This record gives sequence, C-alpha cells and structure tokens, in this order.
Amino acid sequence: GGHVRGTARKVARTPGASDDTDDLWPLHLVDLRDPEHVEVLYPLLARLPAAIETYLHELVFPATLAHSGIQLSASGQDLGGDMLFNVRLAFSGTPSDLLPRTLGHCEYARGDDARMLNVLTDPE
Repeated sequence: GGHVRGTARKVARTPGASDDTDDLWPLHLVDLRDPEHVEVLYPLLARLPAAIETYLHELVFPATLAHSGIQLSASGQDLGGDMLFNVRLAFSGTPSDLLPRTLGHCEYARGDDARMLNVLTDPE
C-alpha cells in the first residue's frame, strides 16, 4: 500500500509496505495535475481492477466507441446472398444445406460426413 502524503492519518498497512505509509490525504485534496500526486497514486491504482474498470468505462470507452441508436443485423442468408455483393467466391463455415439459397446446393466432398462424425464423437 501507498498513500498521498499530507495530512497525517494512520492507515492499515499492506504486507510488504514501506515504513513511510503512515499518512494519507483525503481524496478531495488529490490534484491529478500535480506530478508528485500522480507519482504516488499511479503504482497504487495501476493494477487495481476497480480502478482499471472505472478508467475504461468512464474515459476510454466513451471517447473511442461511437454509440448508435439503431442496431444493424443480418442473417447468413443476407450476407451470402445478393444483398451486399453481386459475386461471392466462397462461404465459410461447416458444410450444410443451410447455405444461402443464391449459392446453390451444398456439395459435400467424399468422406466429409464421416470426418465430422469422427470429430464430434472423439472422446478426446
């Protein structure tokens, strides 16, 4: 544990803490523009999960992630169909007859069913 130096106040020590951790400034007196305050606070908060979560949710995410009032969605039929592209070279995924209709019937290679069953029933 560490602290911001200032108004003397006894605090519980974390195991392994140095002997100079006997005083603590009230949070409302901490000045984040003061390099000395930040130098003391950073090692205390840098790996604290609650501090990281607050930093991400309050500062990073709002500044970097744009929010939209509407949500776009599409099915495999939409994505594999003519809606987005006129030409499609392939459609990734497990071979099945659920391919988008515009791609036609799924053509299985000899042994595909057996290989899929083998993988699904393998105890390892």
